[in-house]
Amino acid sequence: MPRYFFHVREQSQFSRDTEGQELANLEAAKREAVNVAREMIGERLLHGGDIDGRIVVIADEQDQMLDEVHFCDVLFEGGTARSYGDDVTKSAPVTNPIR
Repeated sequence: MPRYFFHVREQSQFSRDTEGQELANLEAAKREAVNVAREMIGERLLHGGDIDGRIVVIADEQDQMLDEVHFCDVLFEGGTARSYGDDVTKSAPVTNPIR
């Protein structure tokens, strides 16, 4: 199985993934990059910090850039908040909405 690396770029900073992950194909790597971005967004929102302008760069074993996932694309689609099938907040009961 091919190994994919998920580097993170934020303005002039570039953090390299030195371990990578074995995945079936580029499509699986794109899904993993979205998961990486979602996790990082959650941490930034929880602990403070800017999320604008961050990008997860998907690279192969030869360090060739194959694709990239922008944090804003993970959060929004067509100008509205994006939803994911594995979003655990959907299971939270809503009895009385806050007014």
